[in-house]
Amino acid sequence: MTLLTIPLIAEGKILGLIIVVAVFLITIYYLTSKKEIPIRRVAGLDAIEEAVGRSTEMGKPHFATIGVATFNHWTLAAIAMLEFQARICARTETRLIVPCGGSTSAFITRPVALDVVKNAYIAEGKEFDEIDMPFLAGGKGWAFGAGAVAMIQKLKPGGLVLTGQYGSVALHIAEQASQQGVMTIASGSYMGNVAALACASDYTMIGEEVLAAGAYLTREPAKLASIRTQDLLKFTAIATTLIGILITLAGSDFIIQLLGT
Repeated sequence: MTLLTIPLIAEGKILGLIIVVAVFLITIYYLTSKKEIPIRRVAGLDAIEEAVGRSTEMGKPHFATIGVATFNHWTLAAIAMLEFQARICARTETRLIVPCGGSTSAFITRPVALDVVKNAYIAEGKEFDEIDMPFLAGGKGWAFGAGAVAMIQKLKPGGLVLTGQYGSVALHIAEQASQQGVMTIASGSYMGNVAALACASDYTMIGEEVLAAGAYLTREPAKLASIRTQDLLKFTAIATTLIGILITLAGSDFIIQLLGT
């Protein structure tokens, strides 16, 4: 089989180049378009509402975290979901506790998260007590995890939402929360973490579901354009796979050659 080649482009890279250009053009189109970008509501947001509602019904505090990383896409999505929880907690007069720390980046992310939560409470006509956003540890994730677990064991919240970027400490927190009967909603920033969290959580947000939830809540054009472009590429990949199967069964290797360019 002879692969299609184009001068000055390495063999086997043509299709990848086309996809990159297509992603760029589609994203720019959605960014500059004045049309509303459609995006579905992520099921994880319903699970978060249920966790907060459980805390309210039981008369217990609700716990939420935003991870241990600096301002990457996982942290920004986590802060968007934290604001979502803060509004519900303020509206229902449920105590919201947000343990922070786990890395030196937390010195930067905590003030931003605190400002977001305070504004959410003000929007609901309430005040947020800064003492409920404790800084547990600045350098080590496991020190933060130990502090968070101690708080969970002492205060016994009704719900816990773990969002943002973590290492293995997320599983430790989720397991201890599960042992205390806490309804746990978790998200992982890599597949190995997701697989472990799925065993210890009541609901797990997988991969880009977290980013889609953040985009749905913030309605920021850049995030919405990115999610919409990804959806279009998924549909294209599924269609190409199905068509490829049919064409290959008919005896043609056109799709194989196309994917090999």
